[in-house]
Amino acid sequence: MFGFRSQQTEGDPRVAKALQELGIKYQVSQDGDYRFGFDLGNGRTQLGFIKSKTYEFCGIEIREIFSVGLRSMGPFDARTCNILLQQNAQLKVGAWEVGKDAEDNHFAIFSARVAADLQGEELLAIIAAVLKTADDMEQRLGGRDDF
Repeated sequence: MFGFRSQQTEGDPRVAKALQELGIKYQVSQDGDYRFGFDLGNGRTQLGFIKSKTYEFCGIEIREIFSVGLRSMGPFDARTCNILLQQNAQLKVGAWEVGKDAEDNHFAIFSARVAADLQGEELLAIIAAVLKTADDMEQRLGGRDDF
């Protein structure tokens, strides 16, 4: 699907603990990132990911929670990019970003960067927001349920 940037080989145990406490079933990639799926109802599902690798910014350890909303064989058209940018201006948490893999598949990814030790209801709220935002865009612009 797309590559992970992390160099870590096993998952951050803090993420495993937080997901287990929330009752979220997950898989850990070879790079140590967490993958999980949610049933959003109305026949819609969405995959989410939590990076094990963390970064420090202004003394705060942060990590990324993300979900893919769209895939394109080649760059996205201007209309799609403008819709993603317009939505970024309205969002309170997270933002759309575009990436690509080695096969020139392009992805619109909705990502939120949060405190690395976030857990409980706050973590669940961010996960839900990320997955719902990505799925809404996937349904709006793609008309399918690929992710």
